[in-house]
Amino acid sequence: AQGVAAAAPAPVPDPGNNAWMMTATLLVLMMILPGLALFYGGLARSKNMLSVMTQIGAVAALTMLIWVMWGYTEAFGDGGNGFIAGFGKAFLHGVTQSSTVATFTKGVVISEFVFICFQMTFAAITIALVLGSVVERIKFSAFTLFADVWLTIVYFPIAHMVWAGNGYFFGKGALDFAGGTVVHINSGVSALVACLILGKRIGYPRERMAPHSLTLTGVGTGLLWVGWFGFNAGSALEANGSAGLAMINTFVATAAGGLAWMLIE
Repeated sequence: AQGVAAAAPAPVPDPGNNAWMMTATLLVLMMILPGLALFYGGLARSKNMLSVMTQIGAVAALTMLIWVMWGYTEAFGDGGNGFIAGFGKAFLHGVTQSSTVATFTKGVVISEFVFICFQMTFAAITIALVLGSVVERIKFSAFTLFADVWLTIVYFPIAHMVWAGNGYFFGKGALDFAGGTVVHINSGVSALVACLILGKRIGYPRERMAPHSLTLTGVGTGLLWVGWFGFNAGSALEANGSAGLAMINTFVATAAGGLAWMLIE
């Protein structure tokens, strides 16, 4: 009608940014399988190598299923409050091929499906990191139950509070570009609590428990480093200068730290 302004067209995702984020997502997945599986598996005793790798793969797969059922909506759904989001997007209800998510640049968006997949890998690797503190001293079924509960009452609310626009810590000015709080502090504290509750491994310190294959651990370490480029640079949500800065920092800081460690040793 005359005198009524036309609605602004909805932003359309840039194919280049979508491709960038898909690549970053797969790099983070590589951090888990086979990266983290080899890293932790090599540090365990030979009799537990297959068990460790199986547990990491299984818990990552379980997390992916939980994420699409209620994890994504609990962390990034519409509404809610500063501590938890709404559940309107449970089972990805309402998410379509045309739905988008905003990036850090005004007017720039990416596909919501791509964002869901990217954040899914963050959730999966975080619980897998916790597993590293309790290998060889917890039953598979027990850790599976722990993962269900921990993701629901710890990871998803923390992700919402720190990363969501209406999150409590986000509103307080918290800046977590690539998971320092949501992934690393969160998993580190949880891992410490878990291993303190479980206690020492059976046989420690009477039995020899040296890593059975530092070669596999070294391969896993290399894969983790490669995956970090998806983790860090991908957190920019765009293929831009911010992603480039994160990428060069991941090269140089890691190289400096690794070389310093080797020289000290």
